[in-house]
Amino acid sequence: MTRSKCAKVFWEAVLTSMVVASLGTQNCGGAEGNSATASATADYRSPISLVSSPDGLVVYASDQTSGSLVILDAAKMTKRNEIPLRGNPRGIALSGDGSTLYVAEHGAGSVAVIDTIKQDVITRISVGKSPTSVAIANETKRLYVGNQNRHSISVIDLAETPARMIKEIPVVREPSSVAVTPDEQRVVVANLLALGRGTDPRLSAELCIINAETLELSATVKLPPGSTMVQGVCVSPDGNWAYAVHGLGRFNLPITQLERGWVNTFALSIIDIAHGTRQATMLLDDLTQGAADPHSVICSQDGSQLWISHTGVHEVSTIDIGLIHELLNGRVPEELASLQDGTQANIWVQIQQDSEKIADLENDLTALYIAGAIRRSRTGGTGPRGLALSKNGRDLFVANYYSGSVAVLDTTTGKPRGSISLGPQPERNAIRRGEIIFHDATHAFQRWHSCASCHANEGRIDGLRWDFLGDGIGNPKDTLSLLHMDKTEPMNRRATMESAYDCARGGLESTNMIVPTGQEVDDLFAYLSSLRPLPSPHLTLDGQLTEAAQRGKTLFEGKASCVKCHPAPYFTDNKMHNVGVLSANEPDGRYDTPSLIEAYRTAPYLHDGRALTLKDVLTASNEKKQHGRASALKADEIDDLVAYLLSL
Repeated sequence: MTRSKCAKVFWEAVLTSMVVASLGTQNCGGAEGNSATASATADYRSPISLVSSPDGLVVYASDQTSGSLVILDAAKMTKRNEIPLRGNPRGIALSGDGSTLYVAEHGAGSVAVIDTIKQDVITRISVGKSPTSVAIANETKRLYVGNQNRHSISVIDLAETPARMIKEIPVVREPSSVAVTPDEQRVVVANLLALGRGTDPRLSAELCIINAETLELSATVKLPPGSTMVQGVCVSPDGNWAYAVHGLGRFNLPITQLERGWVNTFALSIIDIAHGTRQATMLLDDLTQGAADPHSVICSQDGSQLWISHTGVHEVSTIDIGLIHELLNGRVPEELASLQDGTQANIWVQIQQDSEKIADLENDLTALYIAGAIRRSRTGGTGPRGLALSKNGRDLFVANYYSGSVAVLDTTTGKPRGSISLGPQPERNAIRRGEIIFHDATHAFQRWHSCASCHANEGRIDGLRWDFLGDGIGNPKDTLSLLHMDKTEPMNRRATMESAYDCARGGLESTNMIVPTGQEVDDLFAYLSSLRPLPSPHLTLDGQLTEAAQRGKTLFEGKASCVKCHPAPYFTDNKMHNVGVLSANEPDGRYDTPSLIEAYRTAPYLHDGRALTLKDVLTASNEKKQHGRASALKADEIDDLVAYLLSL
């Protein structure tokens, strides 16, 4: 079975179990418990996605924490209006004529349809519980919606009244960004995280390409090993190329040093859409500092330039993508060809001589700089995310998430022309300050990563495993979710850290390699302690257990004896146990009992990520029959138990 077919089978099984549970769910409004409690975030302004009107006069911004769509005057650089929405608004798309706006209402299970003339929500389209991104195909009258926790794309027929979903297409994992080719024949989907076992040295995130005519996956494109956090994708104006921005973790190496990208680097990948292949991946960092946490990417109307927001370093990169395509095709200007890399020819000359050298770009920290193909610009704010271009291409609009404003940059010079406030921004409390530290790579040596680089989705996981030094070298561990860390002490798989507070401090000191102030540690700990779980998409419409999950709960508390080590409310006894899953360097097999809350979104499982599914934990990875009494369960009982675990 091919890799793409494996992913399809995996998520089709997941989707089958979720259809009854979450389709059509809607929330009455307000911020769902995501990064912190609603009361801690509701007053802040946090623009996350932008789109510019066809006439260039208006910019629309989805404001995630205030739960609204904000309308901005691009010429006067002022706020015009605000429309309240449900859930936490994320991705937005505008119809070709500018009359209708579509906003993903994450947590509310819907896409808001807004009449831009009336400036009001005229209807809502039910989709998966957690839509994150939307893309519109104007000619074929379709809307493509990325459903985060359903791992799928909902295809909406806008020609019908009311608009309805005509198909749900499984993709790899947590679609974060969707883009449609200009001819509307293909849809490119960025999957945020990798799907695979942590023991796979080539584990990486992937992009999916959907055939818009058949509504089937036509290709799954694997990124380089260690690729994760694929936040943004866009398509070139000619429809030939997709550009994806992502992290590129060196997870096969022990974490011994940060400099020169030994732990995390950040990349731009170029995808040949027609052939469903990756042409190249190149690093956005330079030799002495990282370009942490790229979030969004947008292409100029003529296809010659790209702009990439870096939420971790508060900058935007301008990429001469036209030049890069020339260089990848072996057309190297004489001036560039004369530059040496030490005693040898530079990487572009090497590629000119041997196209297989393109693979070396993913490890080259100087390639874009020696070519003069990249320029970094400050955004004038904190945590830039969404991007939009003006009609004339002269202005770049940047959503500065933590500043509550939209910056306007000159696309030629990269210099700021102004800033548009989304509204009053209250003084930051400890949770908000800690959230900023968590996402800020300037709180790390040479800006090589932020806490969020490895803990996606507000403190969850990156899908990889890492070899930290606290418990020795040669025993990599799967990334743990930080949810309820203050209630599940001690910390780490081997319980090497006694308190959650010490873990917060140690993350800054040992992982980010800085000396934090006491206030910074206090703030970071306040943020981490505020994290709350999202309701499982495996619950029924009214938030209850399904019949299978109810049977599984009985097994969990009885026959399977799971509750002995995983008692409520945090589903851990905070103790070390040997469940028969051994590693060569740790023959005692004793690991801290992990919490099972949000187990539906934290694959792979076990201390080294060897189990891809929860069923694997109870069957294939339970050869020694020491995982409770799971070995005594029948096949249908295993399925019921898994249904309960997925509901937590």
